[in-house]
Amino acid sequence: MPKNKREKKVALTNVKPKGMEHKEGLVDNIRAAVEEFENCFTFDLGNLRTNHLALVRKEFKDSRIFLGKNKVMAIALGRSKEESHQDNLYKLAAKLTGTSGLLFTNRSKKEVKQYFATFEVNDYARAGAVAAIDFSIPQGPIEQFGHEMMDQLMKLGLPIQLDKGTLLCLSDTRVAVEGEVITPEASQLMKLWGYQSATFRVLLTAHWSGGVARAIAPPKTA
Repeated sequence: MPKNKREKKVALTNVKPKGMEHKEGLVDNIRAAVEEFENCFTFDLGNLRTNHLALVRKEFKDSRIFLGKNKVMAIALGRSKEESHQDNLYKLAAKLTGTSGLLFTNRSKKEVKQYFATFEVNDYARAGAVAAIDFSIPQGPIEQFGHEMMDQLMKLGLPIQLDKGTLLCLSDTRVAVEGEVITPEASQLMKLWGYQSATFRVLLTAHWSGGVARAIAPPKTA
């Protein structure tokens, strides 16, 4: 009797988990980019938003941008002098901390630095973030909203009442304090009032080209 094909045994060591395949693919793609492009930059992302990062990808559509687990990207570059994929490339691995990424491009270092020095997009702060500003809602009429918003605003902790069809805030209410964590309720109130206190930025941290790796100093703030 012929053997059932379903009974064929496959060695588990020959089957790679999907997660492992993804990691190996990321390593291979990064190393291919090292060979393809002249410059490699490491960068940190502040207040990451996918839609804002899409703007950067569109601008650098002639380049390659990688985001992934820092340890995996570090492996691709090399974590030591002995492992370094190219001379001194391993020095960039130490810059991959927090929300970091890699940019490979043939654009000049000067052009890339100039672009990111002025690139920033304002957005609404998310719950759990640290407030960049103080924000309070003053006592008095809330004229931008109709009476249908009363229940929602009350659920967000705002002391209000309806007076002749107009919403009134009964007292000065502190919503967010600079340097303190923003609550879910505060995040929603700031969005309703149109306060965009978060800023998405890309901070270049290091550059490699032709076997030379150098750290990039953060831009000076006024």
